[in-house]
Amino acid sequence: MNVLVTGCAGFIASKVTETLLNRGDSVVGLDNLNDAYDIRLKDWRINQLPAQQGFTWSSIDITDRDGLRDLFEQHGPFDAVAHLAARAGVRPSLDDPWIYYETNVLGTLGVLELCREFGTKKFLLASTSSVYGEGKR
Repeated sequence: MNVLVTGCAGFIASKVTETLLNRGDSVVGLDNLNDAYDIRLKDWRINQLPAQQGFTWSSIDITDRDGLRDLFEQHGPFDAVAHLAARAGVRPSLDDPWIYYETNVLGTLGVLELCREFGTKKFLLASTSSVYGEGKR
């Protein structure tokens, strides 16, 4: 399979990427390497992946619609997209809610639209820790 993994420098996404590569899939990983937490950890995770055959890395932000389109055109078609990129953390979202809206909502919509346009049939979305609303304990 040819799989796009967004947010591939994050903990879960890096493990998903590693698992896909180990089973022989081709993976295009992207992550904007924002400073939500220590960038050195993200750099370390990314540096573990290129040694594996079948991995292509891109630093495109999911809110960059033109950049995403180019990625789909150059590396697609994708059999599946594992969309794991998101702005995480509730407290920082209170300081800058717009960046959370742009990334978590508009960025996801952009990825979904490109999947529709380019015929990607499988889409996995993992929620962020920034899920809002009234919850029951």
